[in-house]
Amino acid sequence: MIIGEDAEVGAGCSISRGVSGETIIGEGTKLDCQVHIGHGVVLGKNCLLAAQVGIAGKTIIGDNCTIYGQAGIAQNLMIGDNSIILAKTGVSKDLEGNKTYFGYPAGEAREKYKELAALRMITNKD
Repeated sequence: MIIGEDAEVGAGCSISRGVSGETIIGEGTKLDCQVHIGHGVVLGKNCLLAAQVGIAGKTIIGDNCTIYGQAGIAQNLMIGDNSIILAKTGVSKDLEGNKTYFGYPAGEAREKYKELAALRMITNKD
């Protein structure tokens, strides 16, 4: 396992050692409390992970990504640079960089919010 310079790991975090490759926490990356990093995960530089985030094995997270609380990311995925994954999001496929994601399955946040608003209008008939 490799932890870059100026990286921080909060209380109760679990970082699995690599099996077929190194588990890497990039330089300047910050992990809040109770974060789980699976085997062989590569976290880029200057990422920020909030409490109770889980990342499954062999996933690669780009640089400058923010992942909010209780988000879960499946195994063997690629998350692009500068991505923001909002709280309680479930990621089951690769995500492009420079976008904000929400929901399950994860989608662009603006589109997911529109879907939720439309659903509320359907169910709130008077």
